Amino acid sequence: MAISESGKNFSYRILFERVFDPIAVHRIEDGNITFVDINPAYERVMKLSRDNVIGRKFHDVWPNAESKWSGIIRDCLAQNRTVHCVGESADIGGYLEAIAFPIPTDMAAVIFLDRTKLKRSEDDRRKYQAQLRELAARLTISEEDTRRRVATELHDRIGYDLICQLRMLREIESMNDAENIRPQIRSLIANTERIISGNRSLIFELSPPALREAGLNPALEELAQNILEPHGISWHVITRGSAEEYRADDSVCVILYRMARELLINIVKHSGASAVNIIINRKPENITVAVEDNGKGLQGNTKGFGLFSIKERLLALGGNLKIISEPGEGVMAVMTCPLKMKKGDILHDDKNTSGR
Repeated sequence: MAISESGKNFSYRILFERVFDPIAVHRIEDGNITFVDINPAYERVMKLSRDNVIGRKFHDVWPNAESKWSGIIRDCLAQNRTVHCVGESADIGGYLEAIAFPIPTDMAAVIFLDRTKLKRSEDDRRKYQAQLRELAARLTISEEDTRRRVATELHDRIGYDLICQLRMLREIESMNDAENIRPQIRSLIANTERIISGNRSLIFELSPPALREAGLNPALEELAQNILEPHGISWHVITRGSAEEYRADDSVCVILYRMARELLINIVKHSGASAVNIIINRKPENITVAVEDNGKGLQGNTKGFGLFSIKERLLALGGNLKIISEPGEGVMAVMTCPLKMKKGDILHDDKNTSGR
């Protein structure tokens, strides 16, 4: 019996007919899902006539429908509870959300909500986020290339000229007739030595030679020495897996190095730690760099901009960041990345100079 002929079985006839979203009512007869009624919105959206639907089997009306749409009707009636489902519908060429709920007597009403625009908007948002992550990572790689070029210029030009100047000053100082100007020469030598030392520090800050010449592991050791030791923080590097066997792409090493640097600087500034462990774990599929300190912990705050920035750059490489922290028990930041970028990836680089 159709709902229109039995008001006692469906007391919301006006709502059923006037609601803007498609609604269908079903029951199961002899194991088959049968149409009991549909509202005008169902006729309009699904492009079906009520007279051609009532009493027919679900799979006769929708022979190519995805199994999830009939599945929620069966689950709803079998479990006597509301069942929810979302997904693509090839029949209407869109993305639907369906809610099936039991109604008297032994029937299920299914309301369909068109989520196509929302799904497209969500897909666009995710695509935009992925593009931003890629851009952030690409900027880091591009910045590293610029740093290397500037560091090379500082080393090859200014560094060489300063060494030559220092040699000449020492030669002048050793001359017998330089007695009258010896104090000034010594002052110039001391000043030149300070400039050379500052130039070397600047080269290290811009682009550590160890990263491109020796690889990630020695570069992280040098990084810890330069950042942590001046502040009295002891450190230890633990390595697992062979760098020769599990080589990482240059872009992966650069990102991990730069992100590790940010973590170490944060430890110096905020943690109050006295000891740091850097754990480098290489596997066939990925590389993990974990930075662990014995400081005061994050006090429940793991969403700072610095950590967010690190996470976004790692996500662009197909990696992730995991933070483990308890107040008063320090922090462990675990960065994981694939060893290799996929061919065609915006960050893929065939030049592998620091993947050791």
